[in-house]
Parts: sequence; C-alpha cells; structure tokens
Amino acid sequence: MVEDISSTELDKIITENKVVFVDAHAVWCMPCRTLGPMLEEVHEKFHERGLKVVKLDVDHNREFSQENNITGVPSGLVYSEGKGVGVDDGHGKKTDKLVGVMPMEVYEQIATELLAQSSA
Repeated sequence: MVEDISSTELDKIITENKVVFVDAHAVWCMPCRTLGPMLEEVHEKFHERGLKVVKLDVDHNREFSQENNITGVPSGLVYSEGKGVGVDDGHGKKTDKLVGVMPMEVYEQIATELLAQSSA
C-alpha cells in the first residue's frame, strides 16, 4: 500500500529502501487522482524487489515543494540508493522529476532499470 507521508519521514524512507518513488500530489488535483492507482499498481508489482512508493501532499509540505522546485502536480521524484536520480521521461529526455501523468510503462521501466542497477 502506498503511504501518505510528511517530508520529515522521507529521509528515513529513502535510506531504508533501494528505490523510492515520491508522488508529490494535492487533494484538489484531478490528474493526481488518476496517477494514484497507477502508482499503487507499480508498488504492488515491485515492492518485494525493493521499490517503495510514497505520496507527499505539496500543500502540507510547502518547504519540500520549494526545495525540490515543484511547480506542478503531480510530480514524481525518484531516489535510488539514497540519492535523487534523473530518469527518462518516456520520450528519451532525462529529467529530475516527472511532471504530470505518464503512461504506466514509464514508471515500470524506471523501476525495472533502477532495481536492476541497485542489485548489480
């Protein structure tokens, strides 16, 4: 199950898991409601291999949003082996965060690649 966390909990989660997807969302955001179940599915598929997916409400964690330059929701940040990593946006472009709802395959590909790297 994908947990809704605060920014104060995030550092511990990042250090305790191989790969972490952070879904920066807002309750008023309609695309966020579309992404939520998709990330739930990704979490279920990959959590036994070391993926943790968490949600973080940008309205309740404004400092985190500012520090990470989150200007639109949903925004997905990805951490691997304790560090923020750039990811392919599904169009061959490297980015520090995924803004908007991407096709399911993009999230699955990121999880597959990062989990393979972290276990190598």
